[in-house]
Amino acid sequence: MVSALLIAQREYLENVKTRGFWLSILLMPIILALMSTVPILLSESTAEVKYTVIDNSAWVLEAVQKNILKQDVQSVLESSTLPNTGSVLLDQVRQQFHKPMSEDGDQFVSDIVQLLYTLNREHASIAETPTLLEQFVDWWQKNPGLVLEIIPDASFSRFTYVELANTSSEHLRNLVNTDQMFGYFLIPEDPVESSEGAIYVSKNLTNRDLQAWFSRAVSEVVQRQRIREESIQPEIANWIQESVRFKAQVISDTGNLESTDVSDTLVQWLPVAFVYLLWISIFAITQMLLTNTVEEKSNKLVEVLLSSVSARTLMTGKILGIAATGLTVVGCWLLAGLMLVLALPVFLGTPLPLDLVSLVSKPLYLGSFILYFILGYLFYAALLCGIGSLCNTLKEAQNLIIPVQLVLFIPLMVMIPIGKDPNGTLAVVMSWIPPFTPFAMMNRAAFPPGPLTYVFTTLLMLVSIYGALYMAGRVFERGILMTGKAPKLTQILRFLRYGDSPHN
Repeated sequence: MVSALLIAQREYLENVKTRGFWLSILLMPIILALMSTVPILLSESTAEVKYTVIDNSAWVLEAVQKNILKQDVQSVLESSTLPNTGSVLLDQVRQQFHKPMSEDGDQFVSDIVQLLYTLNREHASIAETPTLLEQFVDWWQKNPGLVLEIIPDASFSRFTYVELANTSSEHLRNLVNTDQMFGYFLIPEDPVESSEGAIYVSKNLTNRDLQAWFSRAVSEVVQRQRIREESIQPEIANWIQESVRFKAQVISDTGNLESTDVSDTLVQWLPVAFVYLLWISIFAITQMLLTNTVEEKSNKLVEVLLSSVSARTLMTGKILGIAATGLTVVGCWLLAGLMLVLALPVFLGTPLPLDLVSLVSKPLYLGSFILYFILGYLFYAALLCGIGSLCNTLKEAQNLIIPVQLVLFIPLMVMIPIGKDPNGTLAVVMSWIPPFTPFAMMNRAAFPPGPLTYVFTTLLMLVSIYGALYMAGRVFERGILMTGKAPKLTQILRFLRYGDSPHN
């Protein structure tokens, strides 16, 4: 055992001195940081989405534009976030906004919208002595950046309506084909009667944001017009259309009902992220072991080592050394992940709505991850170390490990179904199949199956690891000194069954 530990120490030190080791340490945090920040940066710098509308009804487009503007104005007046500039003005306008709400509905907002719409259409300006309403409209027109600060998802920040003089079908198709226009809408003459003839034209079939947004806006306007034509009171119409909303609750550890929030959902999906990290860790570290074994065999270094220790001792030392390397890499990845979560509020400039640190550092999740990394690594390391001993080049090894890689991809394909039903049939069955046990049990951490399942699946993995190491040892002690063409499957099976020498 002392010899195996010395070999493990040598393997560890040799690996930590390589560039590949430090690249593997640095790349994962960089990738995590990019995955967290790039979507935010891209969402802030998305290309302008231009569209136009051919309104054959002669009234729907104007009503839609006013309704969209009305929603943006109401969002600003109801927002709890105030910028430094214009706060006093907004406070005064809000007081006026709330006063008439009980008297004549949203007439105050309608007046703002009508004035904004008129000024934009006529390219006019505010009078020299503006009223409070006109002051607000002037502030709105001159400070689009502050409006976006209050309501980042304002419609004008996402989609830009373009009014065209030439609205012929040929001209519009040309604009779309040359990417000067994202798409255009055709509103029929009587959308209240039927939506027949309502058309949306675009080249991009994957991005449906514009279509969904404008369709929803038109639907709201048309529905209100239908209600008016049927002489239905607005209160009755709202009551008819009101949805039944179920408030989600969970049963706590004490058996009481508790309200839920986003963190409760996130904590139940977090094991899926750990499974993905577990898969990457096992895949990367076992590949390192395979590459190391093939390289040492091809440059004859193993012959020197075998002059001092047995083949099984050498294999044990290599597996333990790479395991220590892997634990170092994974530990650095986890530490980098925690640091990234701590740095996100500084980067975003605002506190996170969730306590991600406590979620990511849950003892059950971290403990399960370390345990199943070790068990999964030892199982697959035995297989790949045995395969590596049979090959003289990495090309030969890549051909032999294809079945192992295919098996490794199965946990990735089932991690979402298991995450949705952690105690379902698929999850239970996968938990008792040794190649998949580490991933399935990690996936079930949000709804722990019970101590007996943990005990017996761990025992199953230990027995499986022992069996894999035993068979890998038989192959390793015969294949590590083999030269020439890699043995065929039938010869490998003879090694396992009879312990034949490589020359038989």
